[in-house]
Amino acid sequence: MIKNKEKIIQEKSEKISAMVKNYVEEMDILSGTEKFTIDKIEKIWEELNESTKEIYKEISQELIAQINEKEIIRAKKKNTKAKE
Repeated sequence: MIKNKEKIIQEKSEKISAMVKNYVEEMDILSGTEKFTIDKIEKIWEELNESTKEIYKEISQELIAQINEKEIIRAKKKNTKAKE
């Protein structure tokens, strides 16, 4: 059972939502300039990609940290005994 999962969902959803909003705003502003090139679009897109990857990494780390380790150990012991 993962503790605080609703809090994690809320926090990370807000971060990702803010990143997407910033990406859209930056693209919108850029689209009205001469700097609106494929290279610039790819650069901004890659920045969004890297930022969201970092958030997904944080999510995984926080979820693992919130898992009840006793339950995992107990389940592992049951599986180990069944194989013997």
